Amino acid sequence: MTSKQQKPDRLPPVACRLSAGATPARAPRMAPLRGCLLALAVCCLGTSCAAIRNPFRSSGPAAPEVLMPGASLDQIIGAVNQNAARIRNYQTDNASITVPGMLGVPMLSGKIRAMRPGRLHLQASTSITGPEVDLGANDELLWFWVRRNEPPALYFARHDQFTGSAAQQALPIEPQWLLDALGFAEFKPTDHHDGPTPHGKDVEIQSIVNSPTGQLSKRTVVDAKRAWVLEQHIYTPDGRILATAIARSHRYYPEAGVSLPQKVEVTMPAAELALTIDVGNVQLNTLVDNPQLWALPTMAGYPQVNLGGAPAGVTGTLGGQLGRADWYAPAPAAGVADIPPMATPQLPGAALPSGVPPAATTSPVVVQTQPAGPTPNRLAPQTLIFTGPPEVAAQPIGPAYPAAAQRLPVGGVPTEPVR
Repeated sequence: MTSKQQKPDRLPPVACRLSAGATPARAPRMAPLRGCLLALAVCCLGTSCAAIRNPFRSSGPAAPEVLMPGASLDQIIGAVNQNAARIRNYQTDNASITVPGMLGVPMLSGKIRAMRPGRLHLQASTSITGPEVDLGANDELLWFWVRRNEPPALYFARHDQFTGSAAQQALPIEPQWLLDALGFAEFKPTDHHDGPTPHGKDVEIQSIVNSPTGQLSKRTVVDAKRAWVLEQHIYTPDGRILATAIARSHRYYPEAGVSLPQKVEVTMPAAELALTIDVGNVQLNTLVDNPQLWALPTMAGYPQVNLGGAPAGVTGTLGGQLGRADWYAPAPAAGVADIPPMATPQLPGAALPSGVPPAATTSPVVVQTQPAGPTPNRLAPQTLIFTGPPEVAAQPIGPAYPAAAQRLPVGGVPTEPVR
């Protein structure tokens, strides 16, 4: 009796050696292979398809829905302000910065530090040449520097001298605007707000903003469920667009109870500048207020030029400096104070987005004097001392059905205190 031939439970090796005089055996059936392909196709049609398409996608919790349909102006403003009030400070070491429309400018890696009420330090660099752009602001002044600018200079201006100066021509809106773009945006009770009005599936609020340069108009688009600030558009009194920030791919940081954009597109037409920033891995409320971090940099070979008292025309726009730079030529030598690396959060309230590993810690480095070559000097690393607020359970706001236009009550909307 002839036994029934058994089917192979797996495919044979792709290549094999035949003995002398042997004839190739009949190829085994391909049913197992077809079964594997069919199973893979079924998986792609199921819930795991998104993970297959994007294996690096964050698996963190979804942001809570804090607004109900028909939420009033006061309720929307309160939800936005509560989110912003939970952010004491902000830092990232692995942002990616691109300059659309300027083909010669390479993608830059960025470090960003931000702290309330208006302190900012952004440094962009390449892995080969080191720091290429330094932009910042402290309580007294603002500055910007492009390594390849001609003539070489570090430009700065006091806030109280910004209006009408050469600094305003180079950068029509102060660097603190980037804080709003990154997620610090809020509705101030000293400004005038109207709305909400429908904006697709979202809502729009129109504001008259009191700024150091005078009254400006602003349009803010807010997610109608999660109170995310999606779009910010600022206009001059004569209706010209001054700056735009588009926020995308928000992440929720449950330890801080905060939602922040992962990608930000910033446009300043008068500065001839457009930036796209992917913020990378962000840490919240872990940054020590080190005065050196916000101090005006001192760079070897780059004189400090005060644009506050200088007439318009002394320098070109910030975007023009980036566009005119020869990015293929050797970088000029510069002693630049590099932003210190982030420390790994160790205390409660040190917030990372869920699913994102913390940045690696590094050994402390010594502050150096201005070097003659391109090797940057470094500030001392930060130490964690701030314990942020505990996670706040979001509660839906509403429902309410507002009139066509509403205004802030006297004294504004109270925000949740930061402990």
